[in-house]
Amino acid sequence: MIIVKAKYLITNPDNYIENGAVAIKGTKIHHVGTFEEIKALTSVDKIIDLGNAVILPGLINIHTHLDLTNLHNRIKPTSNFTHWVFQILGARIRWKEEDYISSIEKGINLCVESGTTTVADIANTGYSFSVLKKSPLRKVVYKEVIDLNPDHANDVFKRTQTELSSIIPDDLLSIGLSPHAPYSVSRGLYQAIAQFARETGTPVCTHIAETQDEIEFLTKGTESFPTFLRQIRAMPDNWQPPGLTPIHYLNKTGILKNHPLLIHCNYVTDEEISLIKSSGASVAFCPRSHHFFGHANHPVQRLLDARINVGLGTDSLASNDTLSILDEMKFLSLRHSISPKTLLTMATINGAKALGLESKTGQIKEGLQADLCGVGLPGAHDNNIFNQLLDTTSKNIFTMIAGNICYHAQSG
Repeated sequence: MIIVKAKYLITNPDNYIENGAVAIKGTKIHHVGTFEEIKALTSVDKIIDLGNAVILPGLINIHTHLDLTNLHNRIKPTSNFTHWVFQILGARIRWKEEDYISSIEKGINLCVESGTTTVADIANTGYSFSVLKKSPLRKVVYKEVIDLNPDHANDVFKRTQTELSSIIPDDLLSIGLSPHAPYSVSRGLYQAIAQFARETGTPVCTHIAETQDEIEFLTKGTESFPTFLRQIRAMPDNWQPPGLTPIHYLNKTGILKNHPLLIHCNYVTDEEISLIKSSGASVAFCPRSHHFFGHANHPVQRLLDARINVGLGTDSLASNDTLSILDEMKFLSLRHSISPKTLLTMATINGAKALGLESKTGQIKEGLQADLCGVGLPGAHDNNIFNQLLDTTSKNIFTMIAGNICYHAQSG
């Protein structure tokens, strides 16, 4: 049995313990309490003292593209989304297998070092599944599906089914599907994925309502997407706009019946928020990526007020500076009037719920998986534990996933 102790222990956003400790047996949390209570347990093999730190539930990153990690600082900030995509395509045009693998491996290491214990990653290539499967992270890997031509829908879907059948999930790996976005996936392909996912219980996520251009494309067939799609030869000759806003379009495809993870939702109306709420979908908000593109204020507060499950993602290092969910929390704490407890809920409990993992992780609770992180705190100039956690100088120093110590640095 391993005991991890620290000055503070936050078991969930509504409860913290001074001089707290967690006893871990195998992959699971065995007991939670003060160190005085925990140290009385028998058969203790090791005690890890994190000192002036707070033990938290492992942080959950519900939207990543780890295969883009090596593009950090190589993509210029822009408000033109299609220009950003062109930069991505150009930067990777000569990449080989080893480039994709090294990018994913670096992303995994950055996640673990920053206290992330669970990721939801978008697999644009087969490398993501193979590399992530070997990693210590808990993960949901979503196979990305792209094809806007309705004539290709059946063939693309059959090929996707074949690829999924070759991937074997395990205790740390869950498999999902990610029809990319309404500007890159035909209605027929969305419908086929929606039906398959309902029949098999496969998790689904999709990028949605990310830009104003996406709304114009779907409602009128105008703005930058038609030109961009023709340039990359992905625009069907007979394509017609559905005349619907993104969320209403998803509803027509049947995807909303799958309780999907909706990525971004940067531009949604109150009516669409009601539709998201009634569908039971979750939303992935990526604050610093949102800032990178210069989007208008995100409707995160309206989503939270509607009691929609909102979790946090980093997106990729092609539109962010770190893969740290703690950094996302700090960024939000400075720019939104969201309480620290709500931020921590978004980073843990909400993330677990969005990925269907609430029975395994998201809280420090007896019987759940031992997914923990330890954040080193600044000096005791502030007695508020949440203020210390979100201080600019706080830093993750310890990460444990399923009882396995994956990262341990010395505080200070």
